[in-house]
Amino acid sequence: MARSVPGVLERREAGGGTERILLQEITTIGRSSSCTIVVPGPTISRLHASIELRHDRYVISDAGSANGTFVNDQRIEGPRPLVTGDVITLGSDEVSFTFADPEETLVASPGLRPPALYIDDNARIVKVYGVVAQLSPLEYNLLLHFASHPGTVCTREGSYRAVWGQPYVQATCEDALNACIAKLRRNLRIAAEAAGMEPPVITTVQRVGFRLDSAVAFASRTEQQVQTAPNEG
Repeated sequence: MARSVPGVLERREAGGGTERILLQEITTIGRSSSCTIVVPGPTISRLHASIELRHDRYVISDAGSANGTFVNDQRIEGPRPLVTGDVITLGSDEVSFTFADPEETLVASPGLRPPALYIDDNARIVKVYGVVAQLSPLEYNLLLHFASHPGTVCTREGSYRAVWGQPYVQATCEDALNACIAKLRRNLRIAAEAAGMEPPVITTVQRVGFRLDSAVAFASRTEQQVQTAPNEG
């Protein structure tokens, strides 16, 4: 049966730009202009990798590249099936692709939905509705601080200390904290959009701090416990 919706790659550049690319039955990636997805750069081979639709599953293969193809930071040695949330890099971190399969999401678990936020603190991985969010170490630490206090207003002072390990001085620290939370919200939104969902909610409480108002699941706990923050009255 033909697919009604193709898989998607979300391309992210080191400078922050993003692009959504619909996959074909065979999608080639490399430096050559003849590739479906052209990725310039000295670490990219002319034909670096390919993604092929096999029996209704997308499978990625390295094409004998010099610097390798990686999925979730693991170098692949042969064909590897892709699942929603997989992050693909080609020899370096200059360009990354996040894979999403809308049809996989629809049929995988009828009636169930991945949590808004899933945090594996051992691997330092965050997923938004099953899609890996690309967070910097500072953004990850800030989110972990919020997630460790669900439904609670986290003060600016405590948030800054959790991220930078130093006391908060408004005159010198406010801009850095505001920039960090803006980037965190943006990257959570990008992952949520890839999953076709609304982004997790981080509420700003004026003159006090921030509150996470979305469900969180922690993978590192013996029994994964979903915490749902209360709605603001």
